Formats: sequence, structure tokens, C-alpha cells
Amino acid sequence: MSQSVYYRLGEGLPQKVGEEDFLAGGANFCYLTPDKLREHRERLGIDPSALEELPNGPGSFRNSLDVYDGMSLGFINIINVGDVEGEMDRVMFILKPGLLCLVEIQDGDGSELKLVESILAQEKPGGGVHRVFIRFLERQLRGGNRMLERFEEKLLALEDQVVHHRADERLNRTIYAYRHQLALIRNYYEQLVDIGSELEENENGLLGERETGLFRVFTAKAERLVQGVRAQSENLMHLRETLDATLNYNLNVVMKMFTMVTTVFLPLTLIVGWYGMNFKHMPELEWRFGYPLVLVTCVLIVGFILFYFKKKKLM
Repeated sequence: MSQSVYYRLGEGLPQKVGEEDFLAGGANFCYLTPDKLREHRERLGIDPSALEELPNGPGSFRNSLDVYDGMSLGFINIINVGDVEGEMDRVMFILKPGLLCLVEIQDGDGSELKLVESILAQEKPGGGVHRVFIRFLERQLRGGNRMLERFEEKLLALEDQVVHHRADERLNRTIYAYRHQLALIRNYYEQLVDIGSELEENENGLLGERETGLFRVFTAKAERLVQGVRAQSENLMHLRETLDATLNYNLNVVMKMFTMVTTVFLPLTLIVGWYGMNFKHMPELEWRFGYPLVLVTCVLIVGFILFYFKKKKLM
């Protein structure tokens, strides 16, 4: 678990301060552990019921932003879009006038604290807590365009297999795996769109016009990524339909070949069955040219059938 840190954001560069400064009102940004949040609950004005979700691991990507008079409180589930099957982080945010607190709910590798400190290290003087929060949210979108490019490259490789008749049932499993990954990424970005949209509405009046505009820009960026993921999902579904059509076509070719073979040998089987009957008076059996006649007849029948298939472009 990461440690709690406190910063003072003002006219100058962000300055790291101690816990006592935060308690005395000398800090307007903090990154807290759940235990520290419980200690500072009264200082932050958090209702005890809001702490019930702290022990829970990441759930669905449903938006959980609550807007109160003078405070916005919500949870963000964070995934690495480059490794969607990896561990998911979960962060709680508390936004009040002149104060932003992020609370680590689940972060096995401490990546979110590192991200926060990286943002603060690059922050310009006079940025304010809203700008820091915007940059934190925008960092969650980083890598989205590259992820879409990688998926496009993967889909092109799959299409190449289908076009060059190298597709099989294993390709189906690959397509379903990609579909599952895209669904996770889409839900993740839609969650960020919901959070950005609700903050942009500014129901409790915490944000100024400039900050509202920044959240509007963030929401638009997240929506573009959602649209990109949806487009890749549609391409994947089209590829799935093409694969089904290809497999059905290959099956039809095989069935067509068996049908042609059956059609060729059916009259020959009839002749064999005819002359296999044990009747006493069958003059062809005593005739010296009986066997050549049957042989020539079989050849002519096969030749006629093949000629018919060729003429009808069935082979």
C-alpha cells in the first residue's frame, strides 16, 4: 500500500507539506490511504456511509459519482488499456472548493501515486486543484490511440488469414478474446465519459467557467476513444461474419465434392448391383463381349457425367 502525501497548490510551484499542515488547512491536495481517509473523515466532511465502499475491490465500470452541496465524490476504476487482463486499480476522489483528495482503494504496484507525483512535478505555478484533477483524468486516456492502432493491426492480420484461406476454428476463439478486451476498454472509457459529463454539468457550482470548459474538452477526448473502440468492435463483428461465411463456403465445397463423387459412382453401383443378381438366365454372362460392353458402358457414363458437370460449370 502507498503512503499518504499532502501538497500545497497556489501561486508558486506545488509544495509537499506534512500531515499537520493539511489538518491546519495549509494543504489543498492530498493522496490518502483508506486508513488516513477514515482519520480525516471529519476534516473532509465525509459521511460515514461513503466509507463503506472502501474495502471493496473493483467492481463494474458503472459511474459512481455523487454530487453534494459543496462537494463531489466518486470512484474511478482504472485499467491499463495495453494489458486489459492485468490488475485493475480503484481510486476515490473528493472534490471540494479549493481542495482535491484522491484515495487509493486498490493499487497493487503504487502506479497511481507515481502518476500523481509525476503530474505535480510537471505542474506550472498557479495551476490549482482542478487542473491537477483534469490532468489526472487525461492521463487515464493516454495510450488509447496507440491501443486502437494495435487492434487495427491485429484485425488486419486476422483478415489476411481469412482472405488467404488460413482461417480455422481457432480464429474464432481469438476473435472472441479480442471482443472481450474491447468490451472492457469501451466500458472503461464510457465510465470516464460519464464522470467528465457529470462534472461538466457542475450541479453544485464547484467549478468556474474555465474549469467547466476543461472538463468538456476531456469528455470530448474520451468520447472519441469510445467511438474508436466501437468502430473496432464493429470491424471485429464483420470479420466474424466473414469468417463464418468462409467456413460455410469451405464446407459447401467439401459437400459439393462428395455430391459429385456420389453422382459419378451411383450409376456404376447400379450396374454392379444389376449384374450381381443370381439369376440363371442372364445371356450377357455367357457372351464373350459382355465384360468389354459393361466396361465401355461404365466409361461412357462417367465421361458423360463429367462432361455435363463441366458444361454446367459445376467443376
